[in-house]
Amino acid sequence: MATVTINWDDIGGALDTYYIPEIVLAVMGVLALLIVRQHLKDKESQTYNLLVLLGVILGSVMVMLTVTYREGWDTYTLIIVAVASFALIIRPFRDVHFAALFGLMAAVIAYIYVGSLTGDLEILATGYPRIIVAFVAGAIVFMLLNFLEQLVQFFGKFLNAWPILLILGLICIAEAFAVLLGYGSVIGLLTDPPAEAVLANSWVNL
Repeated sequence: MATVTINWDDIGGALDTYYIPEIVLAVMGVLALLIVRQHLKDKESQTYNLLVLLGVILGSVMVMLTVTYREGWDTYTLIIVAVASFALIIRPFRDVHFAALFGLMAAVIAYIYVGSLTGDLEILATGYPRIIVAFVAGAIVFMLLNFLEQLVQFFGKFLNAWPILLILGLICIAEAFAVLLGYGSVIGLLTDPPAEAVLANSWVNL
């Protein structure tokens, strides 16, 4: 049977040739603006839910593209990508209590595991000791994750406040065009005179 091999360098080269990461970044910015618009218009509509779902998908794709192929991007660009991707991915999960879910899962796993104990620990395998051990395990996991969950939810809600998301969308679009034009980032576009930036880029392409 023939073995299929994937040449990631060729895929990365193709993505760079057709500016796919930059285009995805720009589309992500446009999508953020559409989410803001639909949120203000009717946040209970199916259109809004579809846009939010697309945001999760596009944010995830942008993260994968950045991690895999965009090591040459400026740090400022990577920060924008990370913040915008996080905002889009976390939007539908801002009020989901993951700590409680994982705590319950840990309690169930602990209950199953403790039931298989033998020897000196067999006393924990049945009755109230088994329930207590499972409860303690679930409580520990919940407490450890609860702080992290609240921190993530705070930033998720902050970044998804519509004025902030609107600004993020505009920044993503501006950043994508800045990278496409060879300025490295919006910071590069603002700090370097256009003539000098174009001249430097032309020397790089020689």
